[in-house]
Amino acid sequence: MRETIIRLSSSALKSAAVALVLSAVAYFAGVNVVMTFTISFIGQFVIFYLYGSFLELKAAQIVKEQQLKELEILSRITFTINCASCKQSNEVVINANDENHFECEHCKAKNSAYITAEAALVTTPISNKI
Repeated sequence: MRETIIRLSSSALKSAAVALVLSAVAYFAGVNVVMTFTISFIGQFVIFYLYGSFLELKAAQIVKEQQLKELEILSRITFTINCASCKQSNEVVINANDENHFECEHCKAKNSAYITAEAALVTTPISNKI
Protein backbone atom coordinates (compact mmCIF):
# COMPACT_ATOMS: atom_id res chain seq x y z
CA MET A 1 0.00 0.00 0.00
CA ARG A 2 2.80 2.38 0.90
CA GLU A 3 4.60 1.66 -2.37
CA THR A 4 1.42 2.49 -4.30
CA ILE A 5 1.07 5.82 -2.51
CA ILE A 6 4.71 6.65 -3.24
CA ARG A 7 4.27 5.82 -6.94
CA LEU A 8 1.08 7.85 -7.17
CA SER A 9 2.71 10.83 -5.42
CA SER A 10 5.76 10.59 -7.66
CA SER A 11 3.58 10.47 -10.75
CA ALA A 12 1.52 13.45 -9.58
CA LEU A 13 4.68 15.51 -8.86
CA LYS A 14 6.13 14.72 -12.26
CA SER A 15 2.84 15.62 -13.93
CA ALA A 16 2.70 18.87 -11.96
CA ALA A 17 6.27 19.71 -13.02
CA VAL A 18 5.41 19.18 -16.69
CA ALA A 19 2.22 21.21 -16.25
CA LEU A 20 4.24 24.04 -14.64
CA VAL A 21 6.64 24.09 -17.59
CA LEU A 22 3.71 24.26 -20.00
CA SER A 23 2.12 27.00 -17.87
CA ALA A 24 5.33 29.01 -18.03
CA VAL A 25 5.29 28.72 -21.82
CA ALA A 26 1.63 29.75 -21.79
CA TYR A 27 2.44 32.77 -19.57
CA PHE A 28 4.98 34.05 -22.08
CA ALA A 29 2.53 33.38 -24.90
CA GLY A 30 -0.16 35.41 -23.13
CA VAL A 31 -2.53 32.48 -22.47
CA ASN A 32 -4.38 31.83 -19.19
CA VAL A 33 -1.84 30.12 -16.89
CA VAL A 34 -4.33 28.47 -14.51
CA MET A 35 -6.34 26.97 -17.35
CA THR A 36 -3.17 25.71 -19.07
CA PHE A 37 -1.92 24.13 -15.85
CA THR A 38 -5.25 22.42 -15.15
CA ILE A 39 -5.70 21.09 -18.68
CA SER A 40 -2.13 19.88 -19.00
CA PHE A 41 -2.13 18.27 -15.53
CA ILE A 42 -5.40 16.36 -16.06
CA GLY A 43 -4.59 15.72 -19.71
CA GLN A 44 -1.43 13.81 -18.80
CA PHE A 45 -3.41 11.38 -16.65
CA VAL A 46 -5.97 10.89 -19.41
CA ILE A 47 -3.30 10.33 -22.07
CA PHE A 48 -1.32 7.87 -19.94
CA TYR A 49 -4.51 6.04 -18.95
CA LEU A 50 -5.40 5.60 -22.61
CA TYR A 51 -1.82 4.57 -23.43
CA GLY A 52 -1.81 2.02 -20.59
CA SER A 53 -5.14 0.60 -21.77
CA PHE A 54 -3.74 0.28 -25.29
CA LEU A 55 -0.68 -1.56 -23.98
CA GLU A 56 -2.87 -3.93 -21.94
CA LEU A 57 -4.99 -4.76 -24.99
CA LYS A 58 -1.90 -5.29 -27.12
CA ALA A 59 -0.35 -7.58 -24.50
CA ALA A 60 -3.59 -9.58 -24.23
CA GLN A 61 -3.64 -9.99 -28.00
CA ILE A 62 -0.01 -11.19 -28.05
CA VAL A 63 -0.72 -13.70 -25.27
CA LYS A 64 -3.78 -14.99 -27.13
CA GLU A 65 -1.80 -15.42 -30.37
CA GLN A 66 0.97 -17.22 -28.49
CA GLN A 67 -1.52 -19.57 -26.85
CA LEU A 68 -3.05 -20.37 -30.24
CA LYS A 69 0.40 -21.19 -31.65
CA GLU A 70 1.14 -23.40 -28.65
CA LEU A 71 -2.18 -25.24 -29.08
CA GLU A 72 -1.39 -25.81 -32.75
CA ILE A 73 2.05 -27.20 -31.89
CA LEU A 74 0.61 -29.42 -29.14
CA SER A 75 -2.02 -30.81 -31.51
CA ARG A 76 0.69 -32.24 -33.80
CA ILE A 77 2.27 -35.56 -32.82
CA THR A 78 4.70 -37.69 -34.84
CA PHE A 79 3.93 -41.39 -35.12
CA THR A 80 5.52 -44.32 -36.91
CA ILE A 81 2.72 -45.83 -39.01
CA ASN A 82 2.86 -48.83 -41.32
CA CYS A 83 1.61 -48.33 -44.87
CA ALA A 84 -1.68 -50.13 -45.57
CA SER A 85 -0.33 -51.32 -48.91
CA CYS A 86 3.34 -52.33 -48.48
CA LYS A 87 3.43 -52.53 -44.63
CA GLN A 88 6.62 -50.40 -44.49
CA SER A 89 6.93 -47.93 -41.62
CA ASN A 90 6.57 -44.17 -42.19
CA GLU A 91 7.14 -41.20 -39.88
CA VAL A 92 3.89 -39.24 -40.05
CA VAL A 93 2.86 -36.02 -38.30
CA ILE A 94 -0.65 -36.46 -36.96
CA ASN A 95 -2.78 -33.40 -36.34
CA ALA A 96 -5.55 -34.05 -33.82
CA ASN A 97 -7.67 -31.31 -35.40
CA ASP A 98 -7.53 -32.45 -39.03
CA GLU A 99 -7.86 -35.39 -41.40
CA ASN A 100 -4.52 -37.12 -41.61
CA HIS A 101 -3.52 -38.29 -45.08
CA PHE A 102 0.00 -39.28 -45.99
CA GLU A 103 1.85 -40.77 -48.93
CA CYS A 104 4.01 -43.81 -48.26
CA GLU A 105 7.73 -43.04 -48.58
CA HIS A 106 8.35 -46.48 -50.11
CA CYS A 107 5.50 -47.34 -52.48
CA LYS A 108 3.90 -43.87 -52.85
CA ALA A 109 0.46 -45.25 -51.93
CA LYS A 110 -1.98 -42.74 -50.46
CA ASN A 111 -2.97 -43.61 -46.89
CA SER A 112 -5.17 -42.18 -44.15
CA ALA A 113 -4.27 -42.33 -40.48
CA TYR A 114 -7.07 -42.84 -37.98
CA ILE A 115 -6.69 -42.15 -34.29
CA THR A 116 -8.27 -44.69 -31.96
CA ALA A 117 -8.48 -44.84 -28.19
CA GLU A 118 -8.26 -47.97 -26.07
CA ALA A 119 -8.85 -48.56 -22.40
CA ALA A 120 -6.26 -50.27 -20.23
CA LEU A 121 -6.80 -51.64 -16.78
CA VAL A 122 -4.59 -50.08 -14.11
CA THR A 123 -3.18 -52.72 -11.78
CA THR A 124 -1.08 -52.59 -8.63
CA PRO A 125 1.76 -55.04 -7.98
CA ILE A 126 1.21 -57.70 -5.31
CA SER A 127 4.78 -57.44 -4.11
CA ASN A 128 7.76 -55.18 -4.71
CA LYS A 129 10.25 -57.98 -4.01
CA ILE A 130 11.90 -59.63 -6.95
